[in-house]
Amino acid sequence: MTDETLPLPLYQHIATHTIQQLEPAWLQLEKGSERIIQTGGAWQHYCQKVPPTGQQATGLFDILFGMLPMSESFELPQVQLQDGKYTDILALCDINDDWLLFCDVTQNTLQLQQYQQISNDFILLKAQMQQTLHRYVGHEVSERIAQGEMQLDAAGERKTIATLFVDIRSFTPFNERHDAQMVMQTLNDYMNAMLPPILQHHGMVDKIMGDGVMAVFGVLPSENHCCLDALHAAKQIIQAIYTLNQHRLSSGLEQLGIGVGIASGEAVLGILGSHERRTFTAVGRHVNLAARLESNARVGEILIDEAMHQALAQPDAFTPVTLTLKGIGQTNIFSQTQPCIHGI
Repeated sequence: MTDETLPLPLYQHIATHTIQQLEPAWLQLEKGSERIIQTGGAWQHYCQKVPPTGQQATGLFDILFGMLPMSESFELPQVQLQDGKYTDILALCDINDDWLLFCDVTQNTLQLQQYQQISNDFILLKAQMQQTLHRYVGHEVSERIAQGEMQLDAAGERKTIATLFVDIRSFTPFNERHDAQMVMQTLNDYMNAMLPPILQHHGMVDKIMGDGVMAVFGVLPSENHCCLDALHAAKQIIQAIYTLNQHRLSSGLEQLGIGVGIASGEAVLGILGSHERRTFTAVGRHVNLAARLESNARVGEILIDEAMHQALAQPDAFTPVTLTLKGIGQTNIFSQTQPCIHGI
């Protein structure tokens, strides 16, 4: 006896147990015909009385219309009968006779339906939860949470990140000189240029504030250091704005310039706001520092703090600068100006 061979007593026990569960019933049909010539099995599970011999099988079970007489064997799984029961129907095309075997699978079918309903309810609940998250913390964060890339913790989580602020220079005078529709279209054009580089370099848009954007790096998974991702995003933003300005120049429209500030350090990531409206954000000293750096950056300039500078592979590309920042005081920072950037 090999390991694959089941001992006969065990085989008989399993076969008997399975057959008892399925409550089989069968019909023997005249070869090439629908006429019943013999019946057997537990027909009380399928119909009120045993199908009489001499009857046409399709007259008793309309599901078989068009399938009898059979030319080959086939199987109809989980057929629902009139009384609500479910059966598998196995049609066997033999040399001398044709056979129909009915096996009761009501319990398994109802269980599968219950599992499917639970699954559907779960999918619906997940969609409702995502809509709620979207309402409270915004689309960007709710999508990341749904994909398992972020954990939602109202108490806050400490994490070393890089925070980037970017803002359009002299936008207030531009706003005052143009009507609201023109201002809105201009803002949309600039946001469409500024946001993709942030997302491409694993950054998360924390908030959009009028003509400015705050983004954090180091929250979403990335192969690079958060400082490197933030710097690459900043350079691509400036390049994207330069390209946009070239199109605006050819259309006779004013050009706008931007300034960027980036700082790195430990921050607390969490949820702020009231019950009606909450937002996911980063809070920490270096977040305020990044905002101050951005407000001091000239057109096309990237200002970074010392922590950012130490984390970069080529820190020599930046020039050391000392600035007096509002609310912070005299601070050693580093500057890099990208070429070909013009502002109004």
